[in-house]
Amino acid sequence: MRRERKRLGAGMVLLILLWLALLAVIVVLAATPIATPVEALFALVGVSSIWLLKRFASTNRQARFIVLAIASVFVMRYWIWRLAETLPSQDDPLSFAAAVVLFGAETFTVALFFLTALVTADPIDRDPPKPMRPSQVPSVDILVPSYNEPPELLAVTLAAAKQVIYPEGRKTVVLCDDGGTDQRCNHPDPDISRGAQERRKLLQELCRDMGIVYSTRARNEHAKAGNLNAALQRLSGDLVLILDADHVPSRDILARTAGYFVENPRLFLVQTPHFFTNRDPIERNIGLPETCPSENEMFYSTIHRGLDRLGGAFFCGSAALLRRKALDEVGGISGVTITEDAETALDIHSRGWESMYLNRAMIAGLQPETFASFIQQRGRWATGMMQILILKNPLFRSGLSLAQRFCYLNSMSYWLFPVVRMTFLLSPLFYLFFGLQVFVVQPDEVMAYILPYLLVAFLVQNGLFARVRWPLISEVYEIAQTPYLLMAVFKTMLRPHAAKFNVTAKDESLDNDFISPVMKPLFITTLLMFGGLVAAGIRWYMYPGDRLIVQIVGGWALFNFILTVLSLRSVFERQRRLRKPRTEIMVPAAVWSESKTDGAGVSAVLRMSSGRTMQFTLNDDDEAREGLGMIRSGDRLVLCPVIPAAPDLEHHLRLHVTRVSHDEQAGRGTAVTVEVEDGQLIPASEITAYLVYGNSEKWVAAREALPQARGLISGIVFVLRLSVGSIVPSVLALVTHRAAPQHSRKDEDRNTVEKTAIEHYLADRGALPAPATEFLVPEETGGAT
Repeated sequence: MRRERKRLGAGMVLLILLWLALLAVIVVLAATPIATPVEALFALVGVSSIWLLKRFASTNRQARFIVLAIASVFVMRYWIWRLAETLPSQDDPLSFAAAVVLFGAETFTVALFFLTALVTADPIDRDPPKPMRPSQVPSVDILVPSYNEPPELLAVTLAAAKQVIYPEGRKTVVLCDDGGTDQRCNHPDPDISRGAQERRKLLQELCRDMGIVYSTRARNEHAKAGNLNAALQRLSGDLVLILDADHVPSRDILARTAGYFVENPRLFLVQTPHFFTNRDPIERNIGLPETCPSENEMFYSTIHRGLDRLGGAFFCGSAALLRRKALDEVGGISGVTITEDAETALDIHSRGWESMYLNRAMIAGLQPETFASFIQQRGRWATGMMQILILKNPLFRSGLSLAQRFCYLNSMSYWLFPVVRMTFLLSPLFYLFFGLQVFVVQPDEVMAYILPYLLVAFLVQNGLFARVRWPLISEVYEIAQTPYLLMAVFKTMLRPHAAKFNVTAKDESLDNDFISPVMKPLFITTLLMFGGLVAAGIRWYMYPGDRLIVQIVGGWALFNFILTVLSLRSVFERQRRLRKPRTEIMVPAAVWSESKTDGAGVSAVLRMSSGRTMQFTLNDDDEAREGLGMIRSGDRLVLCPVIPAAPDLEHHLRLHVTRVSHDEQAGRGTAVTVEVEDGQLIPASEITAYLVYGNSEKWVAAREALPQARGLISGIVFVLRLSVGSIVPSVLALVTHRAAPQHSRKDEDRNTVEKTAIEHYLADRGALPAPATEFLVPEETGGAT
């Protein structure tokens, strides 16, 4: 580990020197004045070079550096040209003010481009830790904070935490219950008080039966940070593994992370990716295919690896292992802001501690099911990051390296995107509605400066992130969030201490199509964009002399409308018709009628399992009909999974049937959906934890197999077709006041693709591979140093 740190340090120095050398060249090239025709030729050569190199940019460091260097020249030339040549005269104060606002937004994006280029220039991949001797194994407290999550969700996470592979007696699992505090149990509202008391009693019994420590506190102060700190006061483990209530860990999470802390005594954090078993509401509602990378993949697959290279990997709230000594040094989990995770990392980094990021998903969680919950979650993130930027600005924080300051500044300033995005949406309307001149430009300059700048931006993004972010998808996501997060950002800037922590719902269900109750801001934004197109038509007709300018600005407005009308689909909530293949299993089981449990039972295949609901399939043959008869809703059955690697989990579960259907997937026979009887929650959760979540190879396979890269032209055409195709359904939904039914052949095709991929890549893989089962060596053998 020491050698690795020295190698990383030498690499950092070399990277900084290389960037300084490139910067000198870039500044010279960017500031050199040339004629517009020569600029156009220069742009043609540069864009062509990036086009040729971009296919190698994601895998080859030299190609990536060349692409970023060429792009940096064009970005700087564009910015200098914008500053020197395109701002209107101050004699027209309204036009000048509107132009300055737009130029300010562009200046921010230019600065963010250079920060992102620095972060993504050389992402790092970590080698596994060296095995530990038993005497080196640190003790671990596994903390699961909870506020309002249901018992069946918590039971699976707690069961999985108990099953984590680690030496006996060296780990303690703790449920940190903030929904059963003394404050809530004694609340003046009798409904809240009664609910809190019932919750506390139920969870205390659950923890007792599972062998888990139950923790609560007197008052609900400082939200999640206060909840965790209250539990830490009664614990003494060397390390702390923090898991959100819906983040179910795989059994190898400690085996693959704890050794790093033995190797590096100054390491305070190992952060791992957040993997989700459901699709977020935006990708589901607008109809993105399963092959489209999840929205968080760009951050966890590329950006966080780049932050790690620069020493800026930070705590993301869950799926993270932290050193208790470092936490104690800063007074525990930080709670000044509502993003306690990044704030805690910033505080500890400023004390000289080190962090790392391991790009292997070892938890599976739940994303918000509805658009309203999604916006609430992202609003909390944006608010918290703005709080840190204002109250604990990393640029002025002592103890941080220059690279770490840039890392935190990049991560925090990203959340200003609502201000920037709204500026880009409204700026063409200043001209189309009011005739304000926000841009002074000639047609040849559009071809020489603006078009190459846009092409370079899209090409670089596609080259660096083709496999983790399709073209224009970032823009769609940002527009969908902008009308909501904009006020959150402004309020935080004005009153940074007034923010309130709101818990994201994790137990929502989508049984029907409906329009989100928060649709109004995004709908109004879409109407404004449509109004811009109407105004462009009117201005083109009424002012023949301005038609060239109207065409340019109208094209900008059309681009905004295309993206906005697609973003509007986010508010039309779709019933979850596609099954959740990421949690599908294929495990043999035996099934009996409750009245006849002798014999070997009828052979079945367990396809889905949770703390409360299971589904299995039966062959339509004589054995099934003779052993179980005609199964009907309401029948009571007994099921036992066959788990040779864990025979102690072969529980006989009492079930009652809720649905019987013929499985349309070829050759699967009859699908039977069942509910677990009362008193069977713990064994059902243990089975679920082991079979569904126990092997991280499933999540590794999903991240590698399902997302597919898409080229720039293909990606733009895809978004254009999706946007145009969404207009009529959106209008119909608004007229009928409900989400238009979207169960289509595309859904069936996509379902088949998902099923095929999951069955091929995510079938149960049995025993965990090394180093999950080989992280310990005999005492006399040399362990981690």
